[in-house]
Amino acid sequence: MNQRSFRFFSLCLFFLAAITRPLPLLGAEPKVQILSPKDGSRIAQDQRSILVSGKVASLGARSPNVDIAFIIDISGSTYAYAGVDLGDAGRLPDSSRFPTPQISIGGMSVGGGPPMRNLRNSVLAAEVAAARRVLQQLNSQTTRVGVITFSEGARLLQPLTQDFSLVQRALDDVLRNGPNGGTNMVEGIRTGISELMGFGRSEKRADAVKVEFLLTDGFPTLPVGGGRSADPEDTNLAINAARLAGKAGIKVHVFALGEEALSYPRAATGIASESGGIYTPVSRPADVLAVIENISIVGVDYVQIVNKTSGQKATQTRLAADGFFSSAVPVIDGRNQIEVLARASDGTVGRDTIMIDYQSGAQKSLDLEIFLEKEKSLKLEVDRLGRNPADIQRDVDRNRSDSAQRPIQVPPASETPR
Repeated sequence: MNQRSFRFFSLCLFFLAAITRPLPLLGAEPKVQILSPKDGSRIAQDQRSILVSGKVASLGARSPNVDIAFIIDISGSTYAYAGVDLGDAGRLPDSSRFPTPQISIGGMSVGGGPPMRNLRNSVLAAEVAAARRVLQQLNSQTTRVGVITFSEGARLLQPLTQDFSLVQRALDDVLRNGPNGGTNMVEGIRTGISELMGFGRSEKRADAVKVEFLLTDGFPTLPVGGGRSADPEDTNLAINAARLAGKAGIKVHVFALGEEALSYPRAATGIASESGGIYTPVSRPADVLAVIENISIVGVDYVQIVNKTSGQKATQTRLAADGFFSSAVPVIDGRNQIEVLARASDGTVGRDTIMIDYQSGAQKSLDLEIFLEKEKSLKLEVDRLGRNPADIQRDVDRNRSDSAQRPIQVPPASETPR
């Protein structure tokens, strides 16, 4: 896209955003809807817990529809060590095809680590694993997902779709193709805007909440820096693209992974700030798996589910980024009053309540079994990181504060594209 056409594209998006963006509803309680079981249901099953699921959203959301574009950095530096072996990243070419880059920061060589096989412990594997983790929790009935990668340029691997199997295949392709080239962050953001606004290959959906999840281990080095140096203009272009996204109602949530990204955070922090997104700095790239699901697209960051009859809280609760929740709630024989409480990002609270009749039966709930098995799998995924999620979150908070205080510096040039 040349400069003239992009300016025209920007102007169109600005006016479109001006006439379509809803006015914010300050102090409005979040909307809570229990979808299953229905109020008044009679449940007979072997387990002493029932599966409760539903949807939460801030009242500022125009509809339950959500569109998510994963914008994944595949530059050469994403071959660096992520901190742990991520295990099931998939069968990939042998690592000898991709020499491990050594990146110089402040005169010190970083980015190395234990020998890698099949990219299983690379930054790229961590990015893909994090995207898969989010995808696994989303509801395809109302949520669409697309996949975009960026290095020398940007590439749309999967237009926005509700067929999550296609998204899984696209993420597999990201790993199969491996890391390469520099970091053209602005093209990744622009391509995401184009798809989310319906100007690319994705079908337009005007009533959806739209976001980009941008995962990167560095800073922009293209188109001006040639892939080996960080020209300030590359950063300015990326931040300006994020500003455009914000005007179009698209938040860009940025996950900055590793020492290089945290040492030179101006692009990552600027992109998140200008678009209204959240900046998440992660010291050890693999730890992104423990924090990526903390981002709420719909403005609700906490859900609590309680059996008001017995006073027991849910033993397992999962709140996905698109606002769908599931929970295993203990029940007693007879009538049970189930309450779901949701807290929005602004501190306001919403509730929904149902009554169900429970009695012991011979059959197990397959849906409950599937949910519990998925929760076990998600927990094991984080357990493999070897760190407590609360400790990881504290590191993120500290890194966020450090980034805000860090003086602006220009990263050194590199002999290899990054």
